[in-house]
Amino acid sequence: NLPVAPSPETLYNELLNFFTPDDLALSGVAALFSLREGTPAMRLIYAVKYYGLWDLGVELGRVVGSALSHLLPDVDGIVPVPIHPARRRERGYNQAEAIASGLAQVCHRPLYSRALRRRVATPSQTRLNAVERRRNVVGVFTAGDQALCVRSKTILLVDDVLTTGSTLNSCAEALLELGARRVFAVAIAKAM
Repeated sequence: NLPVAPSPETLYNELLNFFTPDDLALSGVAALFSLREGTPAMRLIYAVKYYGLWDLGVELGRVVGSALSHLLPDVDGIVPVPIHPARRRERGYNQAEAIASGLAQVCHRPLYSRALRRRVATPSQTRLNAVERRRNVVGVFTAGDQALCVRSKTILLVDDVLTTGSTLNSCAEALLELGARRVFAVAIAKAM
């Protein structure tokens, strides 16, 4: 029994605690579960992120896509939050890409896994406060070799966990700079 995340409206309003309306590049955000230390939801996220369970990530993406599809606007394409190549080598894959893959299957939308790239290997955000998180991801994301695919499109950005929204917002800024019309975001879980 996994606790449900707050509504998309509540999550968006929470982002406005960290960003001014002018600084918030996301048009909306949703998550499926609430995440607390030591819970089954946390164990699922860790399994996908650190134990190489790509198939579990894909399945979680399918679950999110099925559960939240009615809440999500009509999107033209799906973009996972990229990880740095060094982190990809360490983990073997990008967990957000696994989740996005499952979501794309359920939503029948194209997956643009290489629309963005992470050009800086930043420290983990897990032990940073809100201000440090925001500073940690400024200018980190740039165009990937599928960047043209997002031009004039509404994009759904996908990540495993939403905390302060700093990473998702930084990605959304990069996507808007690349010509995306609007960017919405979805995560498996909202850290509480």
